[in-house]
Amino acid sequence: MIEKSLTIEDCLELVAGISNLKFHTDPSLSKLRDFTLHEDNHKIMFSIAKQVFKGTALTQRQYELVKTLLVEYYTDQFAAHEINLNDCIDKLRNPLRKINTEHWIRRMDWQGGPGAEKRQMLVIRFPFNKKVIKYIEELKNSVDKEYFYEKHKHFFPYEEKYVWRLVTIANKFDKKFDIEDKILDIYNKLINFNNNKADYIPGIYNYKLQNIPQKAIDHCTNILGEPCQDNLYKYYDRRFMYGFESIDLNEVEESQKHISHLSCKIINRKDTTVVIDKKSWTLDQVLASINELDRYPLLIVLDKKNALDEISQLHKRLALTISAEQMVVLFRLDSNPKGNLFNHFVREQRLNNIVDKQTKVVYISNNKVPKPLIKTGWVPVSTFTLGSKKNFTKVDSFITGTDLYMQYDDDASVFMTHSHTRYMTDKIEKI
Repeated sequence: MIEKSLTIEDCLELVAGISNLKFHTDPSLSKLRDFTLHEDNHKIMFSIAKQVFKGTALTQRQYELVKTLLVEYYTDQFAAHEINLNDCIDKLRNPLRKINTEHWIRRMDWQGGPGAEKRQMLVIRFPFNKKVIKYIEELKNSVDKEYFYEKHKHFFPYEEKYVWRLVTIANKFDKKFDIEDKILDIYNKLINFNNNKADYIPGIYNYKLQNIPQKAIDHCTNILGEPCQDNLYKYYDRRFMYGFESIDLNEVEESQKHISHLSCKIINRKDTTVVIDKKSWTLDQVLASINELDRYPLLIVLDKKNALDEISQLHKRLALTISAEQMVVLFRLDSNPKGNLFNHFVREQRLNNIVDKQTKVVYISNNKVPKPLIKTGWVPVSTFTLGSKKNFTKVDSFITGTDLYMQYDDDASVFMTHSHTRYMTDKIEKI
C-alpha cells in the first residue's frame, strides 16, 4: 500500500502541488497527481508546505493544524488515489521542531561595530505573533534609524518613552512577559507620573504654568502673557518649543474659536514641519496666520534660482504690516542680469539692514547660513519657504532649531519626505 511510505509532510506537499517525492523511491508514488488546495485554507497550507519542502520541520502547532485540515478537507482526494489518509498523518518525516516560546523585555548591551562604543538597548523578545508584530511595527516606524531586529529580538533605544510603549504592548496580551525589575520600576514611575500629571509633567493646568523652571515661566509670560482663554492657543502652538506635555485640549479648542481655520490647522500639527497646500490656501491666508499666531521673528528661505520672484511675492504682502527697517536680506546674487535685478530690489526696498533685536523677518538663500546671522544671536520662532525643497545641510540644520517650519507647496518634495533631521518624520504632514 502506498500510504505505508507517506508522511504527513508528503501529504501536505502533494495537496500543495509542490512535491517532487524526492524522499521516496516507490515507483507507485509517481502516479499521484491532480490534488487541489481548498479555497478556505489554500494560503496557510501552501505557506507551510513551502517550509517543509525546503527541509524545515513542522512545529507542534503546525502539525496539529495540518493534520486537522487534511482530514477535514482532503480525505476524499486521497481516497480517490486509494490512500487512507488516517494511516499517513501520524507519521513524520522529521521530528517536530521545538520553538523557543520565551517572552521577555530586558536591557542588553549592544556594540554597533568594531571600535564602536557599547550602549544599552531596550529589547523585547517573543516568538512569531502577528498581533504583537503589528504594535512593534507601529512603534519602530518612529525610530527606524535606531531600531533593529535580530533572531526574534527587537532592539529599541533605552529611553523612558520606549519603556512605556513596550511594557504597554506586553500588557495587552495574555501570555505573561518576563520584564526585568529595573524596567518595571521605570514603568511604574511613569504610571505614577501619568496619573498625577499636574505634579510632574510640564504643562498648563487650569491656566497655570506648572513643573517648569521659573525662568522659563517668566520667558513665556513676557512673550505671550499669563495663560488665559484668549491666548491659550498660542501656548499650545508652541508646545514643541517649550516642552509642554499636558494642556487641556477642551480649553485649547475653546481658545481657538475666534481664530482662522488655517491657524487652527497649523496649531494642531502633529510635528514641527508642515506642508501648507497651495491649492487650498492662498499666500495671503498663510501670512495672515503667521501674523495671527504671532510667529515672529520669521526666517524665510529663498530658492537662490528663483530668489527675485519669491521675494517679490512675499515682500509686497509683508510690507503692508511690517516696516522695511524690521526686514533684512542677508545674501546677494552674482553680478549678472538676473542677479543685478535681485540686488537692486533689495536696495530699492531698503532691505539691506543690520539684524538686531527689532528684526522681524530675515531672508536667506537655501545654500548658506550667513555668518553675521549666527554672530548676532538672532533666533527665528518660525521658518517659511515657498515650495517644498531640499536645502543645503547647514541650512536644514539651522531650520530644525525652530518648532514651526512651513512649506507652501502642493506636496512635500521627495527629498523632504525622506529627511532624517532632528524633528522631521518620514512623512511630512500636509494641511
